[in-house]
Amino acid sequence: SMEECTNNLISCLERLKENDLHLNKNKCSFFKESINYLGHIVSYNKIQKSPEKIQAVSNMPRPKNVEELRRFLGMVTYYAKFIPDFSTKSFPLRRLLRKDEKFFWSASTEAAFVNLKLELCSERVLTPFDPAKPLILTTDASPTGIAAVLSHEVDGHERPIAYASRALTQAECNYSQLDREALAIVYATTHFYNYVYARNFTLVTDNEPLSRIFHPSRALPQMTSARLLRYASFLSGLDFTVRCKKGKDNENVDCLSRAPLTQTSKSPDTSMNEEVNTLYAETILQISSSAITAETIAEETVKDTELQTLMSSLRHNRRDEPFTISNGMLFRMDRAVIPKSLQRPILDELHASHLGITKMKQLARRYIYWERLDKDIEQLVKSCEACAKVRHNPQKAPIHPWDQPEDNWERLHIDYAGPFDNHYFLMCIDAKSKWAEVRILRDAPSSTSTITLLENIFSVHGYPSVLVSDNAAIFKSEEFQRHCKERGIFQKFIAPGHPATNGLAERSIQTLKRRLKAAADDPTPLSTKLQNILFRYRATPLASGQSPAELYLKRKIRIRLDALLPNRKALVPTSRSNSHVRSFQVGQRVQAWIHQNNQDIWQFGIVTEKLGQYHYIILLDTGRSLKRHINQLISTLVPKKHVTFVPQQSQPPRQGVPHIPTMDSPSMDTEPTPLPVPDSNTNQQVLPSDSPRQQASPLLPPGPRRSSRQRCPPMYLNDYVPK
Repeated sequence: SMEECTNNLISCLERLKENDLHLNKNKCSFFKESINYLGHIVSYNKIQKSPEKIQAVSNMPRPKNVEELRRFLGMVTYYAKFIPDFSTKSFPLRRLLRKDEKFFWSASTEAAFVNLKLELCSERVLTPFDPAKPLILTTDASPTGIAAVLSHEVDGHERPIAYASRALTQAECNYSQLDREALAIVYATTHFYNYVYARNFTLVTDNEPLSRIFHPSRALPQMTSARLLRYASFLSGLDFTVRCKKGKDNENVDCLSRAPLTQTSKSPDTSMNEEVNTLYAETILQISSSAITAETIAEETVKDTELQTLMSSLRHNRRDEPFTISNGMLFRMDRAVIPKSLQRPILDELHASHLGITKMKQLARRYIYWERLDKDIEQLVKSCEACAKVRHNPQKAPIHPWDQPEDNWERLHIDYAGPFDNHYFLMCIDAKSKWAEVRILRDAPSSTSTITLLENIFSVHGYPSVLVSDNAAIFKSEEFQRHCKERGIFQKFIAPGHPATNGLAERSIQTLKRRLKAAADDPTPLSTKLQNILFRYRATPLASGQSPAELYLKRKIRIRLDALLPNRKALVPTSRSNSHVRSFQVGQRVQAWIHQNNQDIWQFGIVTEKLGQYHYIILLDTGRSLKRHINQLISTLVPKKHVTFVPQQSQPPRQGVPHIPTMDSPSMDTEPTPLPVPDSNTNQQVLPSDSPRQQASPLLPPGPRRSSRQRCPPMYLNDYVPK
């Protein structure tokens, strides 16, 4: 009752208010006796099919010829399995399809036509929407209309839920067939939006290119038109799977698209087309002038035979093309296709401010298109005299690398540096190994001085095969050229004003100058600085990982840093030679040959250290240590002689006679006289203390008289033996 409905409404609004939820008043309907919901009219104790759900079939006009009749029968035959006694009901219409039968629309054919439309709208064919069943949306387009059928798949057969169709507008009739097919898909999804939103469905079309363009898991082609891009953007919000069906199997929708209903309200797909048309209008506005407008382009497009052929092909073919038609004009993506008669004025408009080739191409690619557009822009800019007078220098070509020589010192690059610090430097560098030679010249260089410096270098390394230099008068003089020719040296000169060709010498000179500037505060002479710079440069690895010395000399050169590492080369190998060689052991007695007092003599000693296989360290009996070759040594068994102190026996003094110490008698002030050490060189022997030689030695005069008290040396000295 009305009272119950009011109470329910109040309760609902209060619940919404408690949860802070708001409703749009314009979208609300209150106290309605019936409502249209999901293709059905819901009223008091009754649910009926909505007329909008079936009006595409119920309002279908009667066929006017055999072709239209054949399409209608094709659609009805598609659902014939759900229509009882279909053969009898369709006989009056099928009779008109006979070859010799005249097409005459009689009362019986009208009755059969109306009866079959009622069957298509009956519950025997239609099925209610069920969210649990698979959903299929089939679309098609014709030159005059677009249509769609929403179906359920029941037991392997399609049962329609609702039909939809509409006629194309005048502008849409000019669309290409590809755009019309895409428009049918957008129309179908917007018309049945409440059914397909937020659920997966199968989208069926008979256009193979669209099944690839709108495929959810594939990227859009780069040359897609602006209209298809807009459609694809809308469809990306839906969950669907694309399936392509052959045109002959798509008869249920094909008939509806060729007998469409006139649209009375504005649909969302129409709004999308208006957005694309606005984009095209902005493109035309950018290239418009007082002489060129959208109407002018449309008129000239009609006169252009090539563009008319392309437009006709677009209207009837289903190929995937980047072109589309709008308001009598042809567009490629969002760029206007300009007919030949307007191409030159458009180029003049783009070049009005004398843009360069690159900028002009970038601007043109935003608004216009025709074949060979880039070449026409290049030709226009290059033929513009005003642009030619102020153009930039050409882009530098990449430096062409020199061919790698086969041998070292085969090709040399030379150049002069300076004056620097009142000196000139002749740089000569090998092309293969990068070995550098620099010579200093105090005076300004000349051909004669240059030849002298080069001869100094060539005396060490030899003459090269090729000599690369700049075009200085020093190197191009008759004297220098004759000198090179006589020695078989081929001269190569770089292009004037392009020193990069001789980049090897130029770069080496820059490095040399930088090193000399860094050492400007060093008081070292300039020649020493240059020597140190070259020494370190030749030992420093290049980009190849090898130093110039390794590449040129085939070995590393030692520098001061090598002193930080152990000198393995200084160690004498312990391996024995194949021939038998004498050897001595440490501690063995030997005789060593020495040269002393202009005489060659042999002295005795022992081996203290063995150096390799042929050299030894010998400690002579005299205490001298020296190094000797094995050829200067002889094994011996003569023992080393030891020297000892012999204590003297003092005579007891006679009674009553005082003892007077002498120089020979031991006392507290005198030490025991050691025996002389024998010299092995002279084979002298130690004489006894009472020998005649010792007795013959004169006595020293007596010292001052001392106390007569008897004095004796300490007893611990009696056992002293010197070593």
